[in-house]
Amino acid sequence: MRVETLSMQGSWPLNEDALLINAKNRIYGVADGATSLVPYVNDRRETGGYLAASLIREYVENLQGEGELRHHLKTANGLLREAMVRAAVDVRRKEALWSAAVALVRIDDTGIEYAQTGDCMIFAVYRGNRIRPLTFPQTEHVEAEAFAKWEAGIARGIATYAELRDSVHEIFVRNRQRANAPDGYGVLNGMENAGDFVESGRISRSNLQALVLLTDGLFMPRKRGCPDPDWAETVGPILEKGLEAYAADLLRLENGDPECLQYVRFKKSDDKTGIVIRF
Repeated sequence: MRVETLSMQGSWPLNEDALLINAKNRIYGVADGATSLVPYVNDRRETGGYLAASLIREYVENLQGEGELRHHLKTANGLLREAMVRAAVDVRRKEALWSAAVALVRIDDTGIEYAQTGDCMIFAVYRGNRIRPLTFPQTEHVEAEAFAKWEAGIARGIATYAELRDSVHEIFVRNRQRANAPDGYGVLNGMENAGDFVESGRISRSNLQALVLLTDGLFMPRKRGCPDPDWAETVGPILEKGLEAYAADLLRLENGDPECLQYVRFKKSDDKTGIVIRF
C-alpha cells in the first residue's frame, strides 16, 4: 500500500484544511474547516475553521482503532462543542460555530469503512480506472443559488472578486442556517444532531486499486456557462500526474483568473488537501 498526501494553503491567511492520518490503525482522511461568519480568532490568530480542522486531526491521530468511524466523528463533534464553549463562543448561533467537513476511511484486509459529512469526497478506483464516488458533496444544492447569482453578476458587468463576493454574502449567511438541517447539509460544528448527517458505509476491496480523498479545493472548477465537470476530470488527472502536479496545474488555472470570472468559485484559491492510497 502506497500513500500520497498533499495539503496546500490557498489565498487566505491560514490553511484551514487538515490531513487526518493514523497509519498504525490504517485510518486516513481529510478535513476542511470553515470560518464562522461571526469573526473569531484566538491569541495565536487562529480562526474557528482552523481550530475545528485541527481538533479533528488530533482526535483521529490519537484513535486506538476501535469503534465505528461514524461514532468517532460524533465524538469529535462533541469535543468541538466543548472547545467552543471554553472559548466563549455562543453555540446557540449557527453563524458563530466553528465547523469542518470531513471524509475518513479505515482500511482492513478485506474492505474499506468510510464516513463523511459536508463536501469532502471519497472515491474508489477499480481496475480499468473505473471511478466510483462513495460520497456526495452535501453542500452542492445550497451553493447552487450563490453560483447562479455570481454568474448573473458577471453578466451584468461586475468584474471584481470583491464585488461578486459581496453580492452573494447574504446567501452565505442563509446557507449557514441550513447546517445539519433537513433542507441543508451535514457538517461537524458542535450541534448535537451533527451525527445524524454523517454518511457512512463499507465496501469490499475486491478489484480495488486506489482510494482518493479530497477537500473541495482540489475539485476541478466549472467554467462559466458550462456544465459541471464530471468526477473523472478531477480524479483521472490526479491518478495520472499525482497530487502535487495536479494541484500545480490547478493553481496556474486559478492564478490566470484572479477575479473568478472565467471559473466560477468563491475564492481565488481554496486550500487544497488530498490523499491517494494505491493498493
